[in-house]
Amino acid sequence: MSADKRVQFDFEIEFANGGGLQGQEFRLDIAGEAITDEQLADAIVRDLRLLMVGSVRIFNKQIITERHKRSETTLSDESSDAPTLVELSHTIEHGMITYKGYLLR
Repeated sequence: MSADKRVQFDFEIEFANGGGLQGQEFRLDIAGEAITDEQLADAIVRDLRLLMVGSVRIFNKQIITERHKRSETTLSDESSDAPTLVELSHTIEHGMITYKGYLLR
């Protein structure tokens, strides 16, 4: 029986349209014994659903043995390239805010 593995790391994200985001001692479940910085950067962007990411830098990465916080199904689905389905069939009415910062006129 293999032990659950997680990765703990610091990161800096710069957005292509300006601004940035930092995280310290952030933890993510991983499916195996290791993860590359590129895979980790992709996982952060995907999990946080970030857009317009210019660059991601990973620091102080270490693999730790700790119980996974996600279900096994979620872990295996993360590597899938299956599209995410978003329900958009709700009715939009005059004056309704459809996207934060935008008012439908």
